[in-house]
Amino acid sequence: MWKFIVAYFIFQLVLFIVILLLTNRTDKKSATTKYIPVADVPEGFQKTSESFLDNKTNQPVFIYYNPTTGKRIYVQE
Repeated sequence: MWKFIVAYFIFQLVLFIVILLLTNRTDKKSATTKYIPVADVPEGFQKTSESFLDNKTNQPVFIYYNPTTGKRIYVQE
């Protein structure tokens, strides 16, 4: 009976570590948002009134919107 309990806790610990590693890896990928310069804004995008300050660089980031596709891009000016 004790072997089963110990094996169960070891399994739970290993599962927790695997999930933690997977979420850490995917979180790093999503956190790397790349802003494009104003000169590289594709044709058809319109500047919106939305903007925010990037936490890392303290630079303003403006949001451009394409009404035909619905795509949004983030532009650092």
